Amino acid sequence: MKPLVVYYSLTGKTKLVSQVIAEALNATLLEIKETKPVPRPFVYLIGGFAATINRGGKINPIDVDLKQYETIFIGSPTWNSRPAPAINSFVYQTNFEGRSIIPFFTMGGDNAEKALANITAKIERSQGKVAGSFAITSYKVSDAEIIVRAKEAIKNYREYHYSINRVEEPNRKQAGGEHLP
Repeated sequence: MKPLVVYYSLTGKTKLVSQVIAEALNATLLEIKETKPVPRPFVYLIGGFAATINRGGKINPIDVDLKQYETIFIGSPTWNSRPAPAINSFVYQTNFEGRSIIPFFTMGGDNAEKALANITAKIERSQGKVAGSFAITSYKVSDAEIIVRAKEAIKNYREYHYSINRVEEPNRKQAGGEHLP
């Protein structure tokens, strides 16, 4: 079954990673857009505060039947160590029952643990199962290097996914909760 890659991108870096994933996995690509984007000089102040308090933003309606997809990648920049408000809205509005979700982040720092814990809790409340994750540091990194890092993350995902599907049933539970490197 074909995966879905859902993303929100302010600077284009999350979009770039999403495009690499979609191409590598022959996935459907869905961009989350805000109905009224916050003016650029204030976006980090207003958006960062909204992310900190787990608020969502107003987003355009989703025109994809999510029931078609077993695996959904969700990409977001990190703002104050949390997902962007537009991604919060998408997750709040979606029932992920029976779906494997792989959140991924682009970020200025090098620690996505807080953002991952935050989005994992939201996905689980929406009946989803986080089946892996990854983050790509993109601050002062060229687009070419971001592409290399995204390809490496997808290579690791494929190897991990393949090994999980090849593991004997008793060991599957043990390996299923690990996060991608």
